[in-house]
Amino acid sequence: MKDLVYPAIVYKDDEKATNTGWYTITIKDLDIVTEGETVVDAYIKAKAILCAMVECAIKFDCEIESPTDFEKVYKQNKKDIVLLVDALS
Repeated sequence: MKDLVYPAIVYKDDEKATNTGWYTITIKDLDIVTEGETVVDAYIKAKAILCAMVECAIKFDCEIESPTDFEKVYKQNKKDIVLLVDALS
């Protein structure tokens, strides 16, 4: 299986902000959206969902969308945090 590493966009959610903040993360290629109190928490949740999706796709022999180029996503979202999330467990 090829490595599946997806760009993810992290947004600070000011409506849910606390002293530590609140962050929404999305992997647009796969319609994954989740959130966490910290960037790390949001990243961990997104990675868990991505790994589960890939595992299901393998189990049921389904195609999974290829990742969009990181540079393209970064250029379109310069005001946000853009991270790479891998499907390796």
